[in-house]
Amino acid sequence: MSSSPHADVQAFLDEAVESEPEGLTYTPPGISQVIHRALPPWGAIECVQVAHRPHQFEMRRQQHQFVLYRQGSVSDGEVSIDGLRQAGARALDQVIDFIPAGALFEGWTGGRARIGYVLVSVDEDQLAEVCPTYRAQKDLRPLISCHDGFLRGLLERLDQVVRDGKTDMLYLETLVMLLMQEVRALQQLPDTSPSNTGELGLVQRQRLTEYIETSLANEVRLADLSNIVNLSPYHFSRVFRRTFGMSPYQYLLLCRVNRAKHLITTTDRSLLDIALDTGFAGASQFSRAFRRIVGQSASELRRP
Repeated sequence: MSSSPHADVQAFLDEAVESEPEGLTYTPPGISQVIHRALPPWGAIECVQVAHRPHQFEMRRQQHQFVLYRQGSVSDGEVSIDGLRQAGARALDQVIDFIPAGALFEGWTGGRARIGYVLVSVDEDQLAEVCPTYRAQKDLRPLISCHDGFLRGLLERLDQVVRDGKTDMLYLETLVMLLMQEVRALQQLPDTSPSNTGELGLVQRQRLTEYIETSLANEVRLADLSNIVNLSPYHFSRVFRRTFGMSPYQYLLLCRVNRAKHLITTTDRSLLDIALDTGFAGASQFSRAFRRIVGQSASELRRP
């Protein structure tokens, strides 16, 4: 994380600024700035900065919305999500709002509050198309000023991963599945995953390891892995960790580094060529992962 929330938000905004985000209206107009980054096919992440002045806002979108406030406080105002209201002061950097798909999110701020937040959009119908074993929850309720630390941690991690350019779809999908599961848990809704919580069987493990080993150079999605063993993505993540002692993303990273170690010690191919051939986005990502897992740099391993 950067040294201060405001510096982090401003650095994000400095990259490319757009106004009037889709489905989100501020009055007076022209007081908001937003950067939109698509996370196809199931969502997007946006960084929004609102001018330091009284305003009104209204948002209605067809995807679930998570509002992760990064800075600011409101001394006088009101927010409402489909009739669920909260008025008065809010320390925004301590709370999260959740707006179900299609719900109206509106409110006003009377003071000169400086507000910056990250908006995460999740389309559960698209998630279900990508992963047939995922079941969308249709009766989610809104959350206003939620203080759940785990939910905030997941949103902060998703935000940071996208900022750092680490758009590995397997990792991103894992975070999004956990987000939706945590919302269900907070609302005490039934888990739509299978009830079995044991480990993966021998045949399932073999199928997974064979698929991963033959796909290291390609993008590996959580939906692809869960479909191999016919489990929902969230349930698959829990069972995988119980079986292998690490998350699917960590296991994939370990396999890629092990393959790279073999190529470094048995061939004279360049390190960049090896990095790309084992599924890394570039030299810097490869170097960080290799040193963290192996304990030395790739170039040090190659030295005679």
